[in-house]
Amino acid sequence: MTSEQRQARLAAVIEAARAFAGGDSDLQPLNPAWDHRFLEIIDAGRLDEFNLWSNAFMLYEGGSSAHEVRTWIAAFAALETAGRYETALRYYKPAEELIAGFAIRTAIPA
Repeated sequence: MTSEQRQARLAAVIEAARAFAGGDSDLQPLNPAWDHRFLEIIDAGRLDEFNLWSNAFMLYEGGSSAHEVRTWIAAFAALETAGRYETALRYYKPAEELIAGFAIRTAIPA
């Protein structure tokens, strides 16, 4: 992308986020219940449950950005190869201004 294209894209994303946060958007609303369900599975170390989640389910429940949770699944699956883990720090906030649910987890070996 050229600098001008990058600037135009950034401006469009910022405007889309403002519209979403203001309730004036056609984007799918956030689904904090789905986010919490995802995080509960991560926290409990029940990663095999994700094998039952189809792409269509993730898109329907979590919206178009829900596929980003695959990085979480991969990270926690890698951690789990060393044994059981515990999540020590848990934070979640639905962040309309980011068009996403925002979560943090700190995990340590159990």
